[in-house]
Amino acid sequence: MIKKTIRTWVYGLLRYQNKIIVIKKGRGPFKGLYDLPWWKIEHWETNIESLKREILEEVWLKEDDFKIKKLLTVEEDFIKHTWEWEEKDEHIIAIVYIVDILVNDFNLNHIENWWDWNWIKLIWIDDENIKKTNILTKVIKSSFRYKTKQR
Repeated sequence: MIKKTIRTWVYGLLRYQNKIIVIKKGRGPFKGLYDLPWWKIEHWETNIESLKREILEEVWLKEDDFKIKKLLTVEEDFIKHTWEWEEKDEHIIAIVYIVDILVNDFNLNHIENWWDWNWIKLIWIDDENIKKTNILTKVIKSSFRYKTKQR
């Protein structure tokens, strides 16, 4: 039997200069694709609290090192995939915030692998040469619309 789930995640469009932080998926339905960092929202947290907590824990920044600017977009994706133990039909809801990294000498060298199946890198925000998840593709388009409105 196919398990049907709805997953809601808070994503961070973590910007540093003209680059963003992305992760490369190492397993599951998105294996080999790049995505934005995303985190589970705990039932006692707001979206912002969850985003802030995870940036502190996973990216090892201090609260003064970043600023959550605004909600950029809410995107959706629908995927079907099979794990060894189950088939899933998932509806993913991505709540995406723009986050600016404020430190002058930011790099990712201090971060070991986030999880054993992901690795992190900085890319140019408009990098066309990487394979992206549907969510990342939609978010980059939203980001360019946001930049255009700001001018």
